[in-house]
Amino acid sequence: MLLAGLLGVGRSGDFSITDIWINSVNVGIMLSLNLIYFVAVRKVKDVRPLVLFQLCIDAVHFTFTIYKTGAVTSPFTFLYFFVIFSGALLVSSRTAFFTAGISSVFYAAIVLLEHYSLIPRQLFFSPMAGMTENLSYVILTVSFTIGSLIAFAGLAGFLTGLIHRRYTQLKKATADLHDRNKVMLLMYKTSEALNHHQNSSEIAEYILDELMSFLKLDRALIYLNENNTQLRLMLVRTKGGHSDSSMDLVIPMNIDAGLTARVALEKKAYNIKDPANSPYINQELAAKIGLNPFAIAPMVLRKHCIGVIGIDRSTAGIDDDEFSILQLFANQAAIAMDSVQHSNI
Repeated sequence: MLLAGLLGVGRSGDFSITDIWINSVNVGIMLSLNLIYFVAVRKVKDVRPLVLFQLCIDAVHFTFTIYKTGAVTSPFTFLYFFVIFSGALLVSSRTAFFTAGISSVFYAAIVLLEHYSLIPRQLFFSPMAGMTENLSYVILTVSFTIGSLIAFAGLAGFLTGLIHRRYTQLKKATADLHDRNKVMLLMYKTSEALNHHQNSSEIAEYILDELMSFLKLDRALIYLNENNTQLRLMLVRTKGGHSDSSMDLVIPMNIDAGLTARVALEKKAYNIKDPANSPYINQELAAKIGLNPFAIAPMVLRKHCIGVIGIDRSTAGIDDDEFSILQLFANQAAIAMDSVQHSNI
């Protein structure tokens, strides 16, 4: 605008009474809208309406700029593109079309109001002064501008949609890597137990506590295989790092003895989400150890079952990811338990 005035293609001179009145209205409206926004920021907790309101304020501000630089002859209609792109980037592609619609309405309104002399005409760019009387030019310019705004909204929505999708994918990939790092750390701690503990009881307590902390479990149990004839309940750990010594349980190693024996014989893990209706559950055994949703996995080393680990949670079942972690952990625990047993021979 300054360059246009210096080159003589734009109006340069003192403000008229009309200019002062128009600028006063502009300042008054913008101050009022920003005051409303300032109050709303302190009271409204949902950010989305505030973002939409701010975009509308920007559209109003740019509309005044376009009006004061010639309305239909103004070269500053591209300012609406910033509002449209901001809406697409900050909210969604639908918001891009919403802001394009708002901008189109504002632009068409000032052009029509000025054309029918309902508001003072602003002839800022001198070479374009006569074009405002040409109805064909007005219709063509308004149609092209509105079409450009809508087309830009579609492009902005597409581009920002790609950005949002890539961001979501990157966020998910980062979360997956973080989870895998935590799993690897759990496996490392299981192996590291051999460096800090000397007997199988201490090893069992340490690795079960790590597993319970990682998966936020209510309880974890470990059975040891005794000469391939029976499984003896070695340890029950509960929340807070406590051991439950009230149960003394021995399970025969035959397929009819229940799910725990089946897991050891088949060397296959099970995730039981509805224990009361599961055909694998020994109801007498379940009455002793509880009927929470649980998962159970064999501790296998060199095709030999060292024992069995069971976990449960009263508030929710074990999901598929947690079940996979249990299976990895069980194999790592087998190495630790086998190593400490051989070192004590």
